Amino acid sequence: MSRPPSLVLVVAGVVLALGSQLGTAVAVTGATSQWRDRLWPTPSASAPPTAPATAPASPTPDAGPTGGPRPEQTVGPVDVTDAIKQGVVLVSGRTPEEGVAGTGMVVDAEGFVLTNYHVVRSTESITVTLASTGRRHTARLVGRDATKDVALLELENPRDLQEVTLDEGEVLVGDVVVVAGNAHGQGFLTAHRGNVLGLGRAINVKGASEYDPPQRLNGLIETNAPAWPGDSGGPMFDADGEVLGMTTAGTETSEETEDKQVYAVPIREAMAVVEQIRRGDESGTVVIGPKAYLGLYAEADDTDGIKVASVQDDSPAADAGMEGGEQILSFDGQTVTTRAELSDVLDTIEPGTTVPITWRTADGDEVTAEITPTSSPLN
Repeated sequence: MSRPPSLVLVVAGVVLALGSQLGTAVAVTGATSQWRDRLWPTPSASAPPTAPATAPASPTPDAGPTGGPRPEQTVGPVDVTDAIKQGVVLVSGRTPEEGVAGTGMVVDAEGFVLTNYHVVRSTESITVTLASTGRRHTARLVGRDATKDVALLELENPRDLQEVTLDEGEVLVGDVVVVAGNAHGQGFLTAHRGNVLGLGRAINVKGASEYDPPQRLNGLIETNAPAWPGDSGGPMFDADGEVLGMTTAGTETSEETEDKQVYAVPIREAMAVVEQIRRGDESGTVVIGPKAYLGLYAEADDTDGIKVASVQDDSPAADAGMEGGEQILSFDGQTVTTRAELSDVLDTIEPGTTVPITWRTADGDEVTAEITPTSSPLN
């Protein structure tokens, strides 16, 4: 029996091969470029019950999903026209350790840009370059929803901006799509076409850092239009040149192969988050402004729960008396057993708010103390 392609998460240019278990990182295989992009979360080898395991069957072998002619099934590069460049931006940033790169879309000429949160996560600074003109702007993170991998940026001194055109129609299996982006952080756009393979897909997202918690994404569009690290946050166009999704994740079999499965957040879902952020509505899983910061690093999830790898000096965790090697049991009165659960609870807390935290020491003693998260210096 042939072995299926490795499932990968490419974030900051690092390829993490995933096993068939969702969220299981088993290898780090290397970096792809100087700008260590932040693409790729990626799917489970077996689709969860909420997502069909395969694309819906067409009524007849030669018919499309609605019974009409099936679009030509071709995959490959397309020319990057002025229309493709319109409203698309190249995103770059700095974390404390490295440079990162991705793609984004201008969704409001006042200076608002949509991208994936994993593109800018943990950055200290963000720069946006207009694909059409090369003009650069400093940007700040306005808000984000990690559960949907959506972030909204605002540019400093915006002027003469063009917006992308959003798709208002229904997305169907078989539809022609074009994915465009800053592949490999190359500093210019490339584009590839393909077809929609499936809808309502579910995947797990894992960051390049061993300390990034995994995040589950649902309701994604699946396509065979190739994309690479750096394309994250960029547009997935329909045949009319309108944006139907935001490229977010993919599988990869080798560095240059076009044999890929690529996943996008539906544009309606992404824009719903954008609109909530712009209303100032911090309900649900949306976070506006700086996120709360504990000043600790947690090791990868295992059966022992959340183990603290290290605690930074003069941080809220250090002030609470925490040390490396301890195991977090609960936070703000809620039991937490994974880094994702800890991150989700942290997102509900405003910086400066004092809450209880309970942990087990290396000696097996349980300790409860008050902790006051501060504003994170990182996005």
